[in-house]
Amino acid sequence: MKKILILILTLLPFTLLGQHLKCCESTKEVESHLSGIWKLKSNSKLLFEYTFENDKGHLTEMQESDQKGEYIVLDDHAFVEVIAYEQGFQLKYTGLSGSSTVELKYLNSTRMILVADYKEVEFIKVSE
Repeated sequence: MKKILILILTLLPFTLLGQHLKCCESTKEVESHLSGIWKLKSNSKLLFEYTFENDKGHLTEMQESDQKGEYIVLDDHAFVEVIAYEQGFQLKYTGLSGSSTVELKYLNSTRMILVADYKEVEFIKVSE
């Protein structure tokens, strides 16, 4: 039993390294999956809308208003660039206060996980 546990614990990190966006092979596919409104899984009030036109991405941060289906724009100055690299994809955000890059760990049509500063943040897609 101990040998099996040691084997699993030894191989587990290698399997995690191989889990990089099986859904997407190009930046265009990532942009297609990202397009739409996302919310933090842990906070349903904050919303993030990704739009892409002519190879340029834009991120709008919003908050749900008291009226269903209406949003209050909190920040719409961020630009998004999808960067392909050997292990998968990264998102580079550029705004008025500077730029930052995060790892795109998981993405499908309804769920996204970003990694920043070694912390995972999970998002759920609200609409296209």
